[in-house]
Amino acid sequence: MKRHRFIGPYDLRFTEIVLQGDAAHQMSHVLKLHQGEEVMLCDGHGMEALYTVGDVSKNQLMLVRMQEAQVVPTESRHPVTLYAAILKRENFEWLVQKATECGIHRIVPMLTRRTVKQGVKIERLREIAREASEQSGRGRVPEIVEPMPFLSAVEEATQVGTMYFFDIGGKRYTGGGEVCSLFIGPEGGWDPEERAIAIESRAMIADLGARVLRAETAATVAVFLAN
Repeated sequence: MKRHRFIGPYDLRFTEIVLQGDAAHQMSHVLKLHQGEEVMLCDGHGMEALYTVGDVSKNQLMLVRMQEAQVVPTESRHPVTLYAAILKRENFEWLVQKATECGIHRIVPMLTRRTVKQGVKIERLREIAREASEQSGRGRVPEIVEPMPFLSAVEEATQVGTMYFFDIGGKRYTGGGEVCSLFIGPEGGWDPEERAIAIESRAMIADLGARVLRAETAATVAVFLAN
């Protein structure tokens, strides 16, 4: 039996939670949950608890806790930030969805010299990330911030952990077990000056194998290996 998962500002200390508005409507009218069905609530900070549906009325729905809250086992202990150049069409939305499924902690849309598309719909990306987090059994929704210029991204990334700059000819990246930042370029690749800036900033130049991957594929593979 499928058990639905919901991530939100739930206080899992309460043995009973009454939902109203959109949340109640989604559970009772969209998903058509009935009394006695089980749902997993996540507080968005890495904790989860099993609840069952109690009383259901037109405008509200009650949930009753069945067990104490516990740590979500699917979250990585090492936060990873993905700095990804904005891509054309729906490719960046696909990137956000798959990076979320692979466990990314934070996503920074990035403006590089060869970036064609200059903007993103932040709220849509955040909704995509939330749905992907729930679908993949996560306990957190990755943070998605406003687009950032490449130079600002590098300056920020140098303050926390190791920075990996993915480009052809780099050292093979195997990832794993550290706080780090991943830099993925646009469809047209990095500008030579951007690569030089990355090297000057002590980034590790890395690649993902002999084959040339699309930007969204490279981002997904890198995040998977990092986690």
